Amino acid sequence: MSLPAVSRRQLEAFLRPLYAGLDGVQTFGRVERLERRARELAAGEDYDEDLLELLTLFHGAVERLGSLGPDSRFELLLRGVAVPAERIERLRNGLGRFQDNPQTVEERLLHDACLLETSGVQALLGRLLEAGRRRRPLERVLRQLDPGPAPERFVTPAGAALAAKRRAAAGELLAAMREGCRREEAGPGPAGGGIS
Repeated sequence: MSLPAVSRRQLEAFLRPLYAGLDGVQTFGRVERLERRARELAAGEDYDEDLLELLTLFHGAVERLGSLGPDSRFELLLRGVAVPAERIERLRNGLGRFQDNPQTVEERLLHDACLLETSGVQALLGRLLEAGRRRRPLERVLRQLDPGPAPERFVTPAGAALAAKRRAAAGELLAAMREGCRREEAGPGPAGGGIS
């Protein structure tokens, strides 16, 4: 973490409640995972550590912050922890475009870190558990699940490479689950030739 510890604590105290869902589930832990992932993707890159940290801290709270304009709570909070005006402006711009049109190194790192959250075995299993919680039929869920976003959606070489590996692993697991369910549905067949 690059922000001074006191500033980081003040920002977290303000932002943490904004990451609570309507069901009371706290999702702020995702911020720390994204920070780690973005730093891993940044290996060898020249980037503004403070800006990346701020983008990651604020990325999931933008809709609940209200205005990001001049003299907004957003700006007053950042000025209160001594974030320079130029960095506030870069943060404001980055929060508005990192998902759909990332333009800076920091925005591209956050874009790919967020996209990686939806990629791989853990993400696949998370979607499967969510479908179970909603009591959706397994057969339909397995038909609709995918192994995650294609590497072409990533904007960093490191993100695309990691996405390809994660997608392959999730694809293998998904294929095995589909085949296992198909075999169980078919039954043992003649002479007990089912799964043992």
